[in-house]
Amino acid sequence: MSDVDAPRPDIALVFIVGANRAEILEPALAELRKMPRFRRAPIAVVHDPGMDVQKAVSRHEVAAVESASNLSQDHNIAASDWLAGSGARYGTVATLPRAAHLDEWSRHLWREVARLDELALTSPTPLLLWTDRGTKQSVARYIQRMLTEQDVTRGSLLADFLGRLALSAATPWLEALDPADGDVEIMGFLSVAFGSDMPEPPWRYRLALTGPSGDVARSGPVPLTPRIGNRGDAQWAGLRTRLALVGTGSGHRRFVIELDTEVPELRLRRNLRPRGGALISARTVGMHADGDDAPGQAGTTTVRYLLHTVGDGNAAFLTTQEGSGLSARLRWAGMLLKKDAGFIARGSAGRRMRWLRFVRLVTRPFFAGREIWLVGERKDTAQDNGVHLFRHLRESGLRRRAYYVIDRSSPQYDRVAPYGHVVAHSSWKHQLLLLHATVLANAYMIGYLVPDGWDVKEYTRHIVWRVGALRVYLKHGVHLSPNAVKRGTTGYDICLTVMPRETEALRAASGYDEQLVEAGMPRYDALTPTPPSRTILFMPTWRNYLAMTSLHASQDGEVPYEGSTYQRFMSDLLESRRLHEMLERYDYRLTFVPHYNMASRFEGATVAGERIEIADTDTVSFQDLIRGCDAFVTDYSSVHFDVAYLGTPIVYARFDEEEFEGKHSSPTWFDYDRDGFGPVVRTLDDTLDAVERLLERDCRPDPVYTARIEAAFPRRDRQNCARTVAAIEERIPARPR
Repeated sequence: MSDVDAPRPDIALVFIVGANRAEILEPALAELRKMPRFRRAPIAVVHDPGMDVQKAVSRHEVAAVESASNLSQDHNIAASDWLAGSGARYGTVATLPRAAHLDEWSRHLWREVARLDELALTSPTPLLLWTDRGTKQSVARYIQRMLTEQDVTRGSLLADFLGRLALSAATPWLEALDPADGDVEIMGFLSVAFGSDMPEPPWRYRLALTGPSGDVARSGPVPLTPRIGNRGDAQWAGLRTRLALVGTGSGHRRFVIELDTEVPELRLRRNLRPRGGALISARTVGMHADGDDAPGQAGTTTVRYLLHTVGDGNAAFLTTQEGSGLSARLRWAGMLLKKDAGFIARGSAGRRMRWLRFVRLVTRPFFAGREIWLVGERKDTAQDNGVHLFRHLRESGLRRRAYYVIDRSSPQYDRVAPYGHVVAHSSWKHQLLLLHATVLANAYMIGYLVPDGWDVKEYTRHIVWRVGALRVYLKHGVHLSPNAVKRGTTGYDICLTVMPRETEALRAASGYDEQLVEAGMPRYDALTPTPPSRTILFMPTWRNYLAMTSLHASQDGEVPYEGSTYQRFMSDLLESRRLHEMLERYDYRLTFVPHYNMASRFEGATVAGERIEIADTDTVSFQDLIRGCDAFVTDYSSVHFDVAYLGTPIVYARFDEEEFEGKHSSPTWFDYDRDGFGPVVRTLDDTLDAVERLLERDCRPDPVYTARIEAAFPRRDRQNCARTVAAIEERIPARPR
């Protein structure tokens, strides 16, 4: 019997069609109904609200299911619910292919049917089939339904089926790699979009290093573990295990993940893809381990490895070597030289990246033995932890080859120029130093140190691991939302923290551990109080859901700025006659400092009078404003920790609390009412009341909040820069012998 004439299996199809693909619906359904296997199959189309699909679905006897909204989450809920009630043995949920692509898609689908037909697998819920048009959310919802409604046990056929389905739909990521006495500790996750209330998955995976001759290292069964998401919810997605490198010899291998199953039809192996953070921190790593043949070191050997990727970054590769002494080091250097030559001659990246690898190669002798530290912030700023650390390095004479990177046209260039070793951002000198840097330290994203014209993704894939610079996150404030910090995204070798509770929160959620260094922030060294200035500083943070300005570029938000809760509160406060009269009565001034990302919104803003001013942080030092104020008002800015460090009274105006926490921030360890260093208010009138109470007592600190400050900061000295430098020097990679 031919493939076309084969009897129709019991299968139901659900297609998701948004308004942007409405024109393909009619021809695709017509083509589907021409296929013998789908001629009588139950089919449903899930569509956006208000979308006119009735004519097409009626003509081809297809069910129309209107989604609750045009969001993909609601599309997949509707699709999954319809499929669950279809009564079919098999089912699939997919975005609707064009008619020309249906033949290829259907062949993939029938291969999956043939695979499962070999198994004695039954379920009251249709068995979901995965294709390249499938959606992760439908798979996640299906698996959660199966685990909730059925008794799925470890090692059962159904458990292995669900494990394969999850691996098929997921993107398997490698987040970090750490040396461990001859092994590598692997941290990764499956990006599947499981819900936080899903039962624990009963299946297992295995991770392996594989090469041309097969696997050289394999893990035992690895369960999915809870992984904290950006919103603070725990999902069954984490992967942690170790692979032994001793005894694997030298070679170039690939990381893979496979389902742990004895059923041949369910076996599946996929590449682990390297996250940006894994590549950002990649370099040659050497570790001593027990071995049998180390020359001159009986019983020990040196294992070297280098994590990297090729092409478009779809697979993580590990180059390894075993051996100690000069001969082993020379072989490793020769291998790296061969990689350079191969990439320069025929690498898959763009011409610029190949040229940069060539420049690095030919200039390497001129930088041999030099430790170059590049320090920066945003490309146009010199006002945060970056410039404070740089000043410490230059004035102490600790690092003669430390350089500060900033745009030559920046109004803040002259602030840092007197220290010397200031490099114009994107200049040839900047580019050359970056190719040979030992340390990259930034108060914001390391990406701000990447020259204009360099593709950041290509730089990460093809340059970073070859340079191997230590990545130091000086940060620009205490982490109030640690769930948003992920090692797999950021890849820092050092991440500074200020206080124990912040460190604990980051360790629990970020994937960082030994990389967290509780050194304080460099800018704290300059936090010395000044004589009273009779100034109140008002410094709110930004909102990522509002249309804003970032890096001098316009960026749309989901909520228009004009008329927003944020805009109304800011305008009402700045234009408040009551506030201005209060300032006159007590002889104070209020200085408003808009967030960098919102600054353009306040150019030429109206204020109630001359006692209210908007600061220009290009001409006035950010830290001088903090040191000089007598009281501080903010909504959620982490700068309140700097102010508390000085002992200055604080008022928290949380005027849009529910909106901010729902759309901008993730859950925080810091409870403002319980832990805050000042009163918490939630309306404009209450804000003005709290400020007036401060002015009535001439901004003297409240003993209750002073006690909280003393308990929160373990150290309030001027050694933050020194501790930061010591931590960096301790971690500068040493050459393995």
